[in-house]
Amino acid sequence: MFGFTINSFEVKNFLVQRIGKSTLVWRAIEFFQGISFTFNYYMFYKFRFIKSKSSITEINIEFVSYCNLRCKLCSLDHEKTKVRMSAETLKHFFEDLLSDRQFRSVKTLHLYNAGEILLHPKLGDMLDIIKKYKEQAKQKNISFPQIALLTNAAILDEKNSKLIINSDVIDNIRFSMDGGSKEKFEEMRVRAKWDDFSKHIETFCSLNKKSAKPIPTGIITLVEYQNKLNTEWMSEDFKKLLNMVDGYELRYAHNWGGDVEIEELKNKKVKNYKIGCSLLMHQLVLLPNGDITVCCADLNSKGVIGNILKDKLFDIYKKPMRLEMLDKFMKGKKKEIDLCKDCETF
Repeated sequence: MFGFTINSFEVKNFLVQRIGKSTLVWRAIEFFQGISFTFNYYMFYKFRFIKSKSSITEINIEFVSYCNLRCKLCSLDHEKTKVRMSAETLKHFFEDLLSDRQFRSVKTLHLYNAGEILLHPKLGDMLDIIKKYKEQAKQKNISFPQIALLTNAAILDEKNSKLIINSDVIDNIRFSMDGGSKEKFEEMRVRAKWDDFSKHIETFCSLNKKSAKPIPTGIITLVEYQNKLNTEWMSEDFKKLLNMVDGYELRYAHNWGGDVEIEELKNKKVKNYKIGCSLLMHQLVLLPNGDITVCCADLNSKGVIGNILKDKLFDIYKKPMRLEMLDKFMKGKKKEIDLCKDCETF
């Protein structure tokens, strides 16, 4: 599809740090990206019933519904029922995904959503299942999506590090590391301990570099709005870890669909007239019980449109609720979508 987009986190981060978001150059980039996205959204919207291919390019897979941290800027409801994905549900998903030509558009499977993936008690078995289907796809000459893992690294000890590195499944791994200093990290990522976290990252990177096939590594850092999106003001120990991985992304917090109140966004006018949403158009999320929701910002399952144990993926993709949401976005009626009306995620 025609388009002018910058999708690489590293490239975006590099440009932001070098030219700044307030410059005319960056504004021009965002302007042309906006035009490109609107065009692409319209084309997918207009021809969404084409049977040969879906518009989905990435799917998040949530192994567990719960997390061991209580991050200040996260909207996850920690009182909701704790669910772990079964091996049968994961197998069912891959059987459907690989047998459906309409979903060959999927380029990335993200092993994360709201829950912390390392908390799954049978993580090794789950990764083995993915490896099995990855090998099957190769034998059948079917393209297999990249597998990306994101973790808070709170329990990424040597055992879990070796498990991930030796699984021969993960194509890239990123770590969540907010703040800019030890003190700010522990303030923002409640229950996380900087000393343990830094030790885990150092251990993983050391073991990874010694492996026959090192996994590309990265860090995602939420920065408070009063700070610039660069590393100049950060503490030395924080910068040390950023420089230890292959790439990092600095970003400001979003409001998780309006579920998190952020002071700096209070007076920002929500663009209810916005045409299109890249998450709605190009993403689905598989929850531990087999439910499918429409967006990774929906941490509490408000946008569930189906269940893979009951429906085929493509049938879920075409569910009336999702199509109605796409339709309202196309007509600039974002404010009429309960899940999206207060969202400033992207």
